[in-house]
Amino acid sequence: MQSNEHNPIAVRISKIAKLWTNARKNKPKARLFQLVCYQEDFILVNGFIQIEASEHGKSPDSFLLFSIDFENENQYIYDFTNEWITSFDRDLQSYPHWNWIEFEELKKEFYTISHKNSNELKDLFIRLLVSFKKFESKKENLIIISLVPKKVSNYENYHLFIKQLLSPILKDYGILLIDFKGKEKHTKLVDNLDTLAVTIDVPDQNMASSYKELATQGNPNDPQVKFRKYLFEIGESASKNDKEQVHYWGKQMLTLTQSTGDPSFWASAHLIYAGFLFQFKDDAKTLRLLDKGILIAEANYQKKPELAGTLIQLYSYKASYYSMTGKKEEAIQNFIKQAQIAENVEMIEQMILANIYALLLIKNDSNHLYQKIIKNSFEKGYHLSDELLKVINFAFITEKYLYINSTNITTSEKHQIEERMQSIYGKEWREYAKKISSSTQPVYENT
Repeated sequence: MQSNEHNPIAVRISKIAKLWTNARKNKPKARLFQLVCYQEDFILVNGFIQIEASEHGKSPDSFLLFSIDFENENQYIYDFTNEWITSFDRDLQSYPHWNWIEFEELKKEFYTISHKNSNELKDLFIRLLVSFKKFESKKENLIIISLVPKKVSNYENYHLFIKQLLSPILKDYGILLIDFKGKEKHTKLVDNLDTLAVTIDVPDQNMASSYKELATQGNPNDPQVKFRKYLFEIGESASKNDKEQVHYWGKQMLTLTQSTGDPSFWASAHLIYAGFLFQFKDDAKTLRLLDKGILIAEANYQKKPELAGTLIQLYSYKASYYSMTGKKEEAIQNFIKQAQIAENVEMIEQMILANIYALLLIKNDSNHLYQKIIKNSFEKGYHLSDELLKVINFAFITEKYLYINSTNITTSEKHQIEERMQSIYGKEWREYAKKISSSTQPVYENT
């Protein structure tokens, strides 16, 4: 097994851990920690918190992570308390020997408090934090509450809540906030708290390089290792808009994958190479690569099922290429071909997605082909789970199906179908369907 000393991700996370240790040592009175990083490095910061929150953490401090959106103080305290209680209840399943004496009493009290009673909620939350520290029974450390909300409705109110929260728990708790460089939200709060706050600045960790290091580790003669190296090189060339180098590394990928004798590998290389050429709209080689990839995949996908997904993507890219270059009929035919392949291998959700793109290009719901696609998509897709139907935007198919077949469907059938759509998309499911038809576009159409 590879040592963490040679794992570029682990090395970078350990650097963040050292920054944390230094901050705690240099400002022992600090209780609010503003960790500022580049957005690309958030994955490392999150990794640091996750490790410290586990049994593998090295800091004497105890870390907890919460991702709760802030709408208002009352909602936040309620959701925060609920998450804390729910998480501990869940952990008790794995650690039944844990003995937080006051937990059941606090939990019972929480479930009897009104959502709207701000003072009682706040009082209970503070008591819960104090009680949890007693349960942890560690001294000379902090419990670090890491707050990573996806949404904050009002930062002024959010910061006021944090200041009020810190006051009664200063002895035992700290709060960790994350900021992205150039988009800092918490600096004013840090300045306001003076010696009680500290900013931890994380230098650029060059994540692109770390991913490349990680992906290309291993035997340099291994085709998979070589392929990953070529993949990074072609990606970097494309990001620099260097068409010549994109072709160079693309050809290297084709030669390498062909030499392995694996048609799946070879066909995938054609797909990837062509995908990187999409930004160079006038490159005639794009279509030739897609056609060659299709030729390889079609000859082998029935005996090598893993090739079906690649073949579906190849047709999707080809259809998108035609759509991008204004060849509507060719685009429609290739989306239909993509759908047929998906149907053949019983990837019904992929079939429906391809059909939706074809329908959006045909547009005319009185067109015979349009109606045929709608009927087939509905009949094949209606049996899928509600979760899948929501993901593939089945409301669009259903709305058109009911319109086109209005004279062939009984009132009872129509009512049953509409009830299901409402349960998946809500009462305004027809409006949802219209949004799809106006906003969904084939891949790369606007490139």
